[in-house]
Amino acid sequence: MLIYWFLPMILFLGIVTSYEDIKFGKIRNKWILFSISYSILIYLYLFLLNNNYGLNLKFILGLLLNSILALIVGFLMWNVGLWRAGDAKLFFSFVILMPYSQSYFSFVNILSFTFIPISLFFLATSILKTSYKEKRYYFKKTFNIKAIITIILFIFGVSWLISPLFQFLGLKINILLSLFFIFLVYYFVENIIKIRLYYIALLLSVLRLILDPSVYSLYFVYQLIALTLLFLIIRIFIISMSSKYFANELKFSELKEGMIPAEIIFLFKGKYYKKPRRFFIFSFKKKKVGKLLFKNYNELTKEAIDRLNSLQKRLPFKTLRIQTTIPFAPFMLLGVLLTLTFDIFTPFL
Repeated sequence: MLIYWFLPMILFLGIVTSYEDIKFGKIRNKWILFSISYSILIYLYLFLLNNNYGLNLKFILGLLLNSILALIVGFLMWNVGLWRAGDAKLFFSFVILMPYSQSYFSFVNILSFTFIPISLFFLATSILKTSYKEKRYYFKKTFNIKAIITIILFIFGVSWLISPLFQFLGLKINILLSLFFIFLVYYFVENIIKIRLYYIALLLSVLRLILDPSVYSLYFVYQLIALTLLFLIIRIFIISMSSKYFANELKFSELKEGMIPAEIIFLFKGKYYKKPRRFFIFSFKKKKVGKLLFKNYNELTKEAIDRLNSLQKRLPFKTLRIQTTIPFAPFMLLGVLLTLTFDIFTPFL
């Protein structure tokens, strides 16, 4: 198998970067460059060797496109503050080390499986840190009858569109990718086109009941229940409940380069204000809040910190909430290993 040429480097890169990310809080470029150089040399060697691994020109072009798309997605995730620049580069390195599986979007599998252990970590942290009163509040908020009916209808309708989309992209259908796309559509409808969710859900559900006979089976019912429960748990218990536990209030004098702000500062009618920063798909919702103090909020720079300190007398606040960063490299290594396991055992399932 082609993966055996790359598995030693995957393990080496994952272990080294995980150790340094946990201990020093950074991923050094030398390991990224080393792994990319290794990948290029191995692919070049196997291509010139004219072996039986199927490394023809079509494979190389597919690998390049898959890697470029991964680089773009990694950059976008860095740009909205979901991870640091080093994490984006590490993701790109892992994608190159994972021979693409005849899909230009196979990097999405690594990304989705990476967020399994991260989601479990956030869920466990939020459960351990919240009080009984908070847990009860979020439980009641999660299992609101009206909200559940709307979500079930929405998932029922949108999941109908996922199968042909996956076939077009050449991706294997799994519950994680399904959830990922459902979340994208959910927040697109809610924040971009701003149509009431209930109407979209109802329309798609009626169409599916008429046109899709596969819904009339127990297996489909089990899938729908699983998707709905996971969606509610992620949306309420992970995104909402844990958000306040992953940001710290710091004085301007305590700020350091590379920190990720959890708030934006803006000038409106001659006064400075701050408000929580929206991350990832939440950032699609644009509102005019005045003139931003910084153009780039993905990482604090020395210039940004100096400007904050120089404006202390004019600012009505003396602190800034900073996103608590977690070592991402260990989770990414787990995601890669889960992806490999899924690819190996899927044919036997």
